Amino acid sequence: MIGLTTHQAEELLKKYGLNALPQKQNSSALKVFLKQVQNPLSYLLIGAVVLSFVIGDKLDAFLIAAILILNTILGFWQEYKASRELEALRKLEVEYARVERDGRQIEISSSLLVPGDLVILESGDRIPADGKIAECYSLQVNESILTGESLPVIKSDKKDENLVYFGTTVTSGRAKIWVLQTGVQTKFGILAQQLSLVEDEQTPFEKALANFSKGLGLGALVISVVIFILRMLQGYELSEVLLSSIALMVAVVPEGLPAVVTIVLALGMRKMYKKNALVRKMIAVESLGTATIICTDKTGTLTKNEMRVKEIKVLGLQEKELLLCSVLCNSANLVLKEKGFDILGDTTEGALLLWAKDKGVDIELTRSEGKLLEEIPFSLETRKMTVVWQNGSKKSVYVKGAPEVLIPNSNLSEKDQKKWELEYQEMAKKGLRVLAFSKDRKFLGLAGIADEVRAEVKDAIKQTKQAGIKVVMVTGDNELTAKAIGEEVGLLSDGDEILTGIQLTQLDEEEFLQIIGKVKIFARITPAQKLRIVRAYQLLGEVVAVTGDGVNDVLALKQAEIGVSMGITGTDTSKEASDIILLDDNFATLVSAVEQGRLIYSNILKVVKFLLTGNLSEMLLIVGGAVLGLPAPLLPIQILWINFVTDGPPALALGFDSPSSALMRVPPRKKLNLLNKDSMRFILIGGVTISILCLLAFYLTFTLVGLQTSHAVTFTLMVFLQMLLPFIMRRHHTILSNKRLFLSVAIILLMQILIIVFPPLRSLFKI
Repeated sequence: MIGLTTHQAEELLKKYGLNALPQKQNSSALKVFLKQVQNPLSYLLIGAVVLSFVIGDKLDAFLIAAILILNTILGFWQEYKASRELEALRKLEVEYARVERDGRQIEISSSLLVPGDLVILESGDRIPADGKIAECYSLQVNESILTGESLPVIKSDKKDENLVYFGTTVTSGRAKIWVLQTGVQTKFGILAQQLSLVEDEQTPFEKALANFSKGLGLGALVISVVIFILRMLQGYELSEVLLSSIALMVAVVPEGLPAVVTIVLALGMRKMYKKNALVRKMIAVESLGTATIICTDKTGTLTKNEMRVKEIKVLGLQEKELLLCSVLCNSANLVLKEKGFDILGDTTEGALLLWAKDKGVDIELTRSEGKLLEEIPFSLETRKMTVVWQNGSKKSVYVKGAPEVLIPNSNLSEKDQKKWELEYQEMAKKGLRVLAFSKDRKFLGLAGIADEVRAEVKDAIKQTKQAGIKVVMVTGDNELTAKAIGEEVGLLSDGDEILTGIQLTQLDEEEFLQIIGKVKIFARITPAQKLRIVRAYQLLGEVVAVTGDGVNDVLALKQAEIGVSMGITGTDTSKEASDIILLDDNFATLVSAVEQGRLIYSNILKVVKFLLTGNLSEMLLIVGGAVLGLPAPLLPIQILWINFVTDGPPALALGFDSPSSALMRVPPRKKLNLLNKDSMRFILIGGVTISILCLLAFYLTFTLVGLQTSHAVTFTLMVFLQMLLPFIMRRHHTILSNKRLFLSVAIILLMQILIIVFPPLRSLFKI
């Protein structure tokens, strides 16, 4: 069965175009710009400009209009930059397909598939185009994305069952398909054309911010109305009171907050990508910081996933048969590279092929000498793979799988079974993954396959312990192998326990919840049990991050608060179910991503605290002046200027803060809260302190030297005190550790000094 040639594929690609779905068009720069003035706060400022012109105060009208334009430009820049960051991130996730080109198997980007391509599919793969089955073995496909039916559909090469569709997922078996339709011509592509017109939904975090801002807006409206009534009763002019009330309302609401937060999240995603963590859902960036438990796979995550045969135990003179079983009971392939071979398929099976090749076996020739009649793929339930192979008139049944499954079901005597079980346990104690082999139920021997531990994992696990995050290993491997790895990476301590899947089935829910806190390794775990483990931790109030790479991990990835899939070994299904993809499959990368998640939350919290503390101080100052019957301590234009400079560069610079030394030495927060008790205390104390100092300065200067000087002193003092706030919040950092912040504060203070000393600016700000 031969696929296309490279030349044919190139010609067909010109004819049919890329195998890609339609993308929703991004808003134009003009639309983003106009969006900045389509909100109540901008309408208020526009009204204030008109009102100032009507009453003849052209200077105020000019200044308010200038601040409105500057605020609009700042908002446009922030939102446009954020949208471009997110657009760039969407392009980072490239999917690949395994195809026959020029008579050999290669991997290409799925977007380059064309009608007529021959695609090879295995369990866990997402089908990259609409196609017709050429051949298949035990093939089942989940088509719920198209039909809503959760049960997998059995497929075959028969006419009524031989079509597969783009976007659906192979749940078991394997197949080769001829591509019929690509891109927008696929069944899913037609639906996607309609879906591309639907607006993106806000994430929960964005909704929380929106609701938070609405609450502040309502509070600002109520306070402004109260101040308006109070000032009118005190005998002030309507125009003056109206402008002051509008300015106060604008000052209380931190309208720059959503845009700043979006930029912080988007840039955080890009930082994670540079560190090999691709974030698929923005909310996951921030959610990572809340993780209290990491349920990690062993293979490829704690280890390098470079499997090699390290030890062989052969029964008698059966090495040749063992080699044949390794090659024929095997769905992997080797692709020649500049340096050695690349494995297509399961890495454990690939290790067996590399061992056979080292022993002088011609894999392609061996496979071409016979015919595969039937294949039952490996599953966690059966823990074995079976093939029926015909060579001439002779049929043979080859099986490979877990020793505890094959040894009791072979032709060995009871005495020999015990002997081989001891051999298997000795190999497993060395940290080897042990496979047993048989032919026609005749036991052949054992192969021990090792996967080296990643050098950086030990330090990463140490870091999680300092951060108050518990790490547990959940693996399908034998408990002895898992224990060896756990001890090597520092996962196990005195008193920690290992629980096997069989032991877990014997526990009821209450018993399991009582002992789960002591368990550090779960071995020989099935998909259903992995899901049960995640749910048990959640019942205990833990926030769970779980790693996975296969179809069997999808349920646990979906159930966990943070699902993390593998970028190299991960199936398309696991990637779709996850929030984050580790591009290097490395546990240390996940820990780095947790640190980045904590940093992002910490920076967002700093921005919120900075903006709200400043806004509260301005509001309390205005309210305090009104209650005491004093003139307005700040003029409308001064309030708007303070609001503009604080919502801009300093707030954004805080979002770029580097991590402090204490970031990974504190336990994770328990839940998503924009404001916890400590933050509220800081905002209240900071806001009250600044307002009291400014009110006192206003009262003294007003009493001693007059209103104009008191306005200048209060205005300048308010700006200077608010510019101190970021450095107070950053007590774990040096002043110059955030150069953006230092520079933005320095520029604002310089501008404030110019406003005070430069006559034209003094006149503009009525000083």
